[in-house]
Amino acid sequence: MEETHHEELMDLKHEALPGYKTIFNVVFVIAVIYLAVLLVTYL
Repeated sequence: MEETHHEELMDLKHEALPGYKTIFNVVFVIAVIYLAVLLVTYL
């Protein structure tokens, strides 16, 4: 029979840069608006 080894998983986390989430949200909204404009003008 095989032995099972239960090792702790390494926690690979890092501190988020301040303002990263806001910049991500702004870029995401701009991308969605851009795609919506493309879709509307295509139809």
